Amino acid sequence: MRNQQIQLIKILQGSDTPITSSTLANTLNVSPRSIKSYINEINETLPGTIASSRKGYLIDKEKAEELLEESKSVVPQTKDERINYIINTLIKRGLVNTYDFCDELFISYSTLKNDLVGVRRVLSDANLELVNSNDVLIINGLEKNKRKLLSSLLYSESHNNFVNYEKMSESFAGIDVSFIKESILSSFEEYHYFINDYSLENLVLHATITIDRIRNGYAATISSKTSSILRSHEYDLARSIVSKLEEHFNIRFNEVEVAEFAMLILSRASNLDYETVTVDNVRQYVGEEIYSLTEQLIKDFSTFFYFDLHQPEFFVRFALHIKNLLIRADSGYFSKNPLTDSIKQNCPLIYDEAVVSARLIKERTGISLNDDEIAYIAFHLGGAVELQNTISNKLTAYIFCPGYYNLNTRLSDEISKRFSEALIIAGILTQEEELSKANCDFIISTMRPSVSPDVPVVIVSPFLKEGDYRSIFDTIEKIRSIKKKKEFREHLSYLIREELFHVVDTPLTKEEAIHRMAEEFKALGYVGDVFEAEVIERDAISSTAFGTFAIPHAMKMHEIRTGINILIAEDPIDWDDKKVELVMMLCFNINERYLFNELFEPISMILVDPDNLAKVLKTKNADEFIDTLAGLLP
Repeated sequence: MRNQQIQLIKILQGSDTPITSSTLANTLNVSPRSIKSYINEINETLPGTIASSRKGYLIDKEKAEELLEESKSVVPQTKDERINYIINTLIKRGLVNTYDFCDELFISYSTLKNDLVGVRRVLSDANLELVNSNDVLIINGLEKNKRKLLSSLLYSESHNNFVNYEKMSESFAGIDVSFIKESILSSFEEYHYFINDYSLENLVLHATITIDRIRNGYAATISSKTSSILRSHEYDLARSIVSKLEEHFNIRFNEVEVAEFAMLILSRASNLDYETVTVDNVRQYVGEEIYSLTEQLIKDFSTFFYFDLHQPEFFVRFALHIKNLLIRADSGYFSKNPLTDSIKQNCPLIYDEAVVSARLIKERTGISLNDDEIAYIAFHLGGAVELQNTISNKLTAYIFCPGYYNLNTRLSDEISKRFSEALIIAGILTQEEELSKANCDFIISTMRPSVSPDVPVVIVSPFLKEGDYRSIFDTIEKIRSIKKKKEFREHLSYLIREELFHVVDTPLTKEEAIHRMAEEFKALGYVGDVFEAEVIERDAISSTAFGTFAIPHAMKMHEIRTGINILIAEDPIDWDDKKVELVMMLCFNINERYLFNELFEPISMILVDPDNLAKVLKTKNADEFIDTLAGLLP
């Protein structure tokens, strides 16, 4: 909430009788119209907070206290934090008055103006525009670009803030995270169960949080719904792990905590005849209301931030968390979260989304959450984002191998060791009907299946030979190549615009071409005044012409936006000692400098081939240019 709204609530909270709009306006030094606007916004946030009558406005003091409690958040301190806050707020609210931002951030107008320069730079890189009309700010641009920008901010927030083992150890002082990990692995080996690395990390996180809560006196409430869902094998495995943890940490898990741990194992691990937790049996355990609420919370987050968090692992863990959270909240027995201040300070976007989740929980259940419980929701959301980011950098494969347990695990271990930098073994399948449901890049199978999955299948011997490793390697390389081409095309589409593509039939000198293209960049808001001089300086050190094409660029990557300007010269340009027919001028913002490394070399390698260059020179517009260049990537 804005500062004026908070002050308005405090004024009304201190009075037992109605206060007129004119009195409130004079007290806050604003117009009566502004008072009405503030009250409408407060009532939109929490309906029924302020009642209106002929005598004035009267506030519901319990709701006022709730809103004031929710408003206790850490004000962004650094320039980068304020830039992210401004962007997030504008995308969510639609439009905001500049003076409201000054009040919310406790900064001067001149400081805000300086921050808005950074806001414009970030928005420009995302193909968005900041418009300031009479001190009312709004972001113009496609909705998908706004959400993509929020996603990138979210990723940068979550990086190393949530789920790695080192962070767990730092966040939960006094809990031996390494012991938890080794206890889980030893029991899994004993019970012939498989778990991949990122699922193990997630399970360790759940165990760490559970231990922290038990040690602080927060036990889960007993439930009898689990027995119809779990099988004895998973329960025995969970009990084996729990027994080790109980002895080491001198605590006791109650039956519902053991059962929930077993359910989590079902959601992320497998053995020869495993049966994963499905949405239906999760529904049986948590109940229809909590199941529906969890589904809506995930949907809201995924819709707004373009993140798909509907994976079974996350759904099960989050549904169990919401179930226990509501039990604690209903009894007024909230968990103390050691990470609350850290998450609020370091991850304001994720924490803000957790606050939105808390609002939905309030609307659906009538239960209000404190900061500590909201931070736990943020921890779950942020952890899922970080894991998704980690997983996206590797290929995933399932092993299909009907047979004895040790054969499956041996295959998994050997393949994981050989391809640890490139591949995640997501699980072991033993039934053909499971192949069609496997969400992965490819499948490694010891037999040729009678069904045809939607992904490639690599057939290997049950006893891996070098030829099998070569087949797996070749498949990884082929899939990587397909993904690389797709990514290359996406980068080109992002950077090349029709207004920056020209076929020129009039003679140009090198200097005229550089000036024309640099000025065009400048007119479109890509670069500043010094860009052209820096391009000339770079070219003077060593010519940027390669055969019959040139890629002029500056050495410093501090431009406003990242882009590529294309000029096809029907009358070749004298570029030092070369005749240049294609000029691709590059400019890069420092936050996207990685694109230079990803694009410069492949573009050069493609165009150095005369046949490839001839094909590119025949293109007549930006789309043709992108299609042709992307199609030539080896």
